[in-house]
Amino acid sequence: MNSKLNFVIALILISFISSCMSKTEMIKYIPATERYHIFHPKDYFVNEDEDGIVTITSQNGETNMTLSGYESNGEVDAKVLTEFITEVTQGYELQTEPKIEQFGNGLKISGKYKKDGNDWLWKIYSEEKAIVVVSVNGDGVLSEEEIKLNEFMLDNFELYSN
Repeated sequence: MNSKLNFVIALILISFISSCMSKTEMIKYIPATERYHIFHPKDYFVNEDEDGIVTITSQNGETNMTLSGYESNGEVDAKVLTEFITEVTQGYELQTEPKIEQFGNGLKISGKYKKDGNDWLWKIYSEEKAIVVVSVNGDGVLSEEEIKLNEFMLDNFELYSN
């Protein structure tokens, strides 16, 4: 009986989150480097610094997504991505083992981490020699809604390898 109730509550929550996200107006952002594009909620703040690092911050300032682009000297394979994520997450507490998946014509690696009591999602996308490192963090624990919105943004992310 208890598991049926939990299932019903979970379905209601999923429906609610989906309806909230479907009402969120998204706009496309392309950085000066033209390395990629990403859609973000219209009411989020976007800042691009002189080094091409882009920060997308929620209206309440509780969630940040940072994207930075790089160019590799050679093809990027699973070994390169694994070494890169290990390097950029040094000093973070590993929550989930990094996972490598196909991404368009390239690869992506992602993992969940913790640092100073805050949740972090790290993802690295690659295609040919193009690499984009993405980190998402929040004040304390990232809520399911924040994670789903950021995942939605990244599901529609496109990397330009040329």
